[in-house]
Amino acid sequence: MRRRMGSALTAIALVITLWLIWEKLRIVVFVHMPWWGFLLMAVLLFLAVDYILDRLFNRG
Repeated sequence: MRRRMGSALTAIALVITLWLIWEKLRIVVFVHMPWWGFLLMAVLLFLAVDYILDRLFNRG
């Protein structure tokens, strides 16, 4: 149950973070970054959010 809640929270946090970044940088991303750069940034952001949430749940 705790792992499922952590996965859901990670997914929600990632979607919110990506949405906020997308709203601010929509034009800049299209002009200056290739598609694979955006994909790499999204994967790295997911790993960072997952790591932070994992550390928070394990300490609590």
